[in-house]
Amino acid sequence: MNPQFGVFYQVYDNKKAARFVLANFREHFPENPVVLISDGGDDFSDVASEYNCNFHMRENIFGNAENGYDTDSYDAYRTIEWWKRQKLVCDETGMDYVMIMEDDVLVRDEFDIHAPFDLRGVRLAQPLPPKMVMEIREKAKFEAGVYGMCGGSMYNAKTFLSIYDDVVKDIEDNMDRLQAEDPMQWRGLGSVDLNITYHFNKRGYRYEAAPWLVEVREGNFLNFPVIHQFKVNY
Repeated sequence: MNPQFGVFYQVYDNKKAARFVLANFREHFPENPVVLISDGGDDFSDVASEYNCNFHMRENIFGNAENGYDTDSYDAYRTIEWWKRQKLVCDETGMDYVMIMEDDVLVRDEFDIHAPFDLRGVRLAQPLPPKMVMEIREKAKFEAGVYGMCGGSMYNAKTFLSIYDDVVKDIEDNMDRLQAEDPMQWRGLGSVDLNITYHFNKRGYRYEAAPWLVEVREGNFLNFPVIHQFKVNY
């Protein structure tokens, strides 16, 4: 099978998990380009060398108790840095699609992504807040409802690059203000899986379920090639 997608894999300090994830991925996708990005954590250049990945060290943006940031949510600055990292992967891999990899993803078989699509994530997705749904309806003229761009999900890299500059400006101009004005409706913008869905959606690009991806909470997960929430080494 020819490579159809590259991989974005942000790591920190869990080399055991990274080796497990990459060993299983490489068993089925030996040629697909993978970019490891350490979020201000350990040097993963040794792991990258073992599994034929590119490696980059970047500043920590995840947030912790010491710097006062909520570990589950980004502000505009940190969100833009996440988009910059995704762009790095799009540019460096040169592939039409990018998979978001995480420490709790198990790739247990090869699969075809059945392109084309814009965003594909989990089936048991989370609802978008009503104000986001309303804005997407007004701007994109379709009904968007959910997001679920977790580990194992995938997006169209060409689409990502085409909207990148507009999205970054949008985040710079609006994200922190919206979150301050109405945190109940806009706080979710600090969750990157929601953020990418929202920005794709309101520019006319749809989210759908990925046929290759399942979460452990769904049950019957051994019938799918990619499993999210596989936390044995998490």
